[in-house]
Amino acid sequence: MDERELLLGELMAEVLAALDERRFDAVDPILERAGDDRQPVLDMVELALSIRGPAAPAAAVVDELAAAPMFDERAWADILEPARHALGLKRPELIDRLAERLGVAGAEGRARLAERYHELESGLLPAQGVAPALTGALGDLLGGIGETLRQTRYNAAGLGPDLAFNRTGAPLELHMDVQMLPSDEPTTDAERVVDDLFGV
Repeated sequence: MDERELLLGELMAEVLAALDERRFDAVDPILERAGDDRQPVLDMVELALSIRGPAAPAAAVVDELAAAPMFDERAWADILEPARHALGLKRPELIDRLAERLGVAGAEGRARLAERYHELESGLLPAQGVAPALTGALGDLLGGIGETLRQTRYNAAGLGPDLAFNRTGAPLELHMDVQMLPSDEPTTDAERVVDDLFGV
């Protein structure tokens, strides 16, 4: 094998490595080193790709995909409370910010908002029916998790940490019986607005 063939083989290997690592901007500089042999190198790369088939994705690419919101299997109950705690937000403080952001006025409306949010964060209210306005507000107020919420809203519901770990020590059946009692029918416009936001 002469010097030219060795060089072409090395350049082909470099191009293949750049493609595998998604360093597409590095391909042209490598080919420029081939000079008049640019096309032969491209032909060799094409032949190599056709023989070996598509390369396995790099580990970094796999990790990036696995972390994408579309592959997040968590229920909202497993997302909302940890996100709130990470920001040091008490639930009443979050409710106040939500009320202001969503234009929920009056004591009845705020009380309804607190009630519905408790159900949502505890996993007692499904996320599928939540209005986009509420999803966006929660995403913004809880550290920019809006895309995660949008991608996970159809995941299977699950109990929030408070119920899952049964922190009070009371029988889980008692928690469920008490907390899953239906709320009173809305009697004010503010309560109806809140119920609509939560898809109730």
